[in-house]
Amino acid sequence: MQTEFVPEGPYEDIINLLGQWKVLDMKSLSELNNFRLGYHNLLKKVRKLEQEGMIKGVSLGGKNKHIFLTQKGFTLTNYDQSYPIADENVAHDLIVGTVLRTFCKFSGFYNGKMFHQISADEIFPDAAITGTRDNENYQLAIEVELTQKSQDRIKEKFRRYAKGNSFHYVLFITNKETLFKTYCRFLGEMNAEVQKAVILLLDKELSMSKFNHKESRCLYMGEEKNFRDLFGV
Repeated sequence: MQTEFVPEGPYEDIINLLGQWKVLDMKSLSELNNFRLGYHNLLKKVRKLEQEGMIKGVSLGGKNKHIFLTQKGFTLTNYDQSYPIADENVAHDLIVGTVLRTFCKFSGFYNGKMFHQISADEIFPDAAITGTRDNENYQLAIEVELTQKSQDRIKEKFRRYAKGNSFHYVLFITNKETLFKTYCRFLGEMNAEVQKAVILLLDKELSMSKFNHKESRCLYMGEEKNFRDLFGV
């Protein structure tokens, strides 16, 4: 009689990392795994979890393999199971994870969370992190915008962030200049309370594996700023 496979040790670690970050490429998983597994050893364990139906792998951007939990895999974690990933969301969620992990490397930023870990009631950002500036903490929401939304929808989202109590600021990030300019126009038509809460950022090189914050353009309170001016890093 064949015994049921129960993920333990490095297998459990892989599942918990995917529960935390939703979707990872193999390079990121190799860097994050707590057992310091070599790449080929890690790949063998990933394939075993795929065979057991606990994770799913897809190829995006050439040969890069990206993996995420199936519904079966989610039942083995303590993370919220109400946000199972869909194939069409993989690229977006990978970019969100890349942006958040970049922020987590900065001094003065900590407690980064992906959307399924956030308990805010009135609004649901893609990610969130706590920042420190001038010895004061602030809560920063992160939204990755890859497709342009309607004027009414975006302006309402701006308003909700400005009026909500969970976040001091929200950072909208895109890699499309036309979208950035359109959102800048939308924001410029809104009152000072909203403009004080919303930061817009354009990174033309933004991808599933890269967030080039140093070369990005930011708009805050009607003025173009660089990333260091706003976040001190």
